Amino acid sequence: MWGLVLFFGLNAAQDPVRIGIMALLISRPRPVPNLLAYWLGLMAAGFGAALVAMFLLHDFILPVMHVVTAAAANPVVPRIEIALGVLALSTAAMQAAGFSVRQAAHALMPGGDSSALVLQPKTPTVFSRLPLSGLYKPRSLGMAFVAGLCTSTQLVEFWGAMMVILASGAGASSQVSAALMFTLLAFAMVEIPLVSYLVAPAKTQAVVMQLHCWFRTHRRLIVVFVLAVVGVVMMTKGVGRL
Repeated sequence: MWGLVLFFGLNAAQDPVRIGIMALLISRPRPVPNLLAYWLGLMAAGFGAALVAMFLLHDFILPVMHVVTAAAANPVVPRIEIALGVLALSTAAMQAAGFSVRQAAHALMPGGDSSALVLQPKTPTVFSRLPLSGLYKPRSLGMAFVAGLCTSTQLVEFWGAMMVILASGAGASSQVSAALMFTLLAFAMVEIPLVSYLVAPAKTQAVVMQLHCWFRTHRRLIVVFVLAVVGVVMMTKGVGRL
């Protein structure tokens, strides 16, 4: 149980949305109170949801898990995994080709001016439509807390960890400890800067902003890499189970 919970927690920690909000809060006045309010919002929603899943939805999650396990033994599943792997690899290839075309077009621009690319409108995302403008206000502790509530849970990693914990058959105290470990690991990208900022504020702000800029600059390459890895894993699993 502990190894799988660690795996899901570390995966959940790599959330670019939380990293972006963290970078925004650190760049504003009163960064420590804002980061603390954001972390409290994350913990309230994340650990609270884990407790609800373990103690109130226990009788619902275990039957669902048994159905999923039984369905996984169906001989059709390996073919579906291979098809999904091919789809993921094809999507990664198309994304990589589109990225290469954009790079080539940028290289052909006179002087290599990147302003034209910067001025191109971006497709709005769900996150961009959220009312987070209040985070720019110096006294935005309430908004930081609400942002934590709204960005605390990643469905795949959260439910994966909850199913592993419930299926372990461990005692209630061990299950609560495992859920707490998952929650703390999932929010490590906020906890580490929060502690680090108390020790070295200027250096922490510079590192976090560089990390945020790196994620934004290489976002497409990260997506391509993740899709390629998922595709290879799915195809390998599917072929191995035929």
